[in-house]
Amino acid sequence: MGDDFASGVLVAAVRRVLADDGVAVGAAAVSGAHVPLAVKRELLGGVAAEHGLLVLLRAGAAVLRERSDPLLAALHAAAGPADLLDRWARLERFAHSRHRVAVQEMGVDLVRADHVGPRGEPPQPGEDALILGLLTGLMGAAGARGLTVTAGGHTVYADGNFREPPPDLAQWCFSWSGVESRPFAGPGGADLAARARHLLADDPARRWTLRDVAAGVGVPARSLQRRLRHERGFTGMLAGVRAEAAAEMLRAGPLPLGVIGFTCGYADQPHFTREFRRRTAMTPGQYRAAFAVESRT
Repeated sequence: MGDDFASGVLVAAVRRVLADDGVAVGAAAVSGAHVPLAVKRELLGGVAAEHGLLVLLRAGAAVLRERSDPLLAALHAAAGPADLLDRWARLERFAHSRHRVAVQEMGVDLVRADHVGPRGEPPQPGEDALILGLLTGLMGAAGARGLTVTAGGHTVYADGNFREPPPDLAQWCFSWSGVESRPFAGPGGADLAARARHLLADDPARRWTLRDVAAGVGVPARSLQRRLRHERGFTGMLAGVRAEAAAEMLRAGPLPLGVIGFTCGYADQPHFTREFRRRTAMTPGQYRAAFAVESRT
């Protein structure tokens, strides 16, 4: 959460969650795409000093109440812990985040990670607590069952409840007993290509593979590949679905371009610009401007 669009979305959501829970927050407004680092730190540092880090852990998880926000909805849709952390890494790239979650170990039933910042500028405890709480909530939403979370060697989440964290909580371990998969809810009787397209469009933020989609629609990967030849193959279908989703969001309103690019599954802002222009002959900004002019005429 640096000086970027992610700060604008997440800090505003945290303020609303804290206020709803009766936690007094500062009067400084949070609006637009960018939030100065000093404003964010003043908010989180003040809450931590007044109410403790446990409140921020809980607030981070409670941000998921606001899944109507497309950025949070894209994170919430993750299919398992590995997919969630892949999405989080893309979000950090789009946001040019000062802080990042550095995964040290990824196993079938655990993840070890550090929350780090620029040399000599580590995240503050309130920032650690907020992001740890958010990722804990997202891990559960991604299907992790029997989830236990430790920070600095202390258990801070178990049996569905947060516990008082230690002062130093920048080193994390998430462990779980199993991962509940999400069934494909697309039109079962539709043409195979249409079913694949529906699956991709339902979650364009995911890093899809041909094997993933084939499993989702219930056919071997080679069978799906043959059926998608008229769509310029799986890669062509995925690129088309992402461009269509991005175009729809660009037409829908003034969302930051970074939010749109992340939500639609692009790796970073240059990738979004390059691939969208390849499909539409316009950059995302040009497309939005052209649609605005067309709407006024």
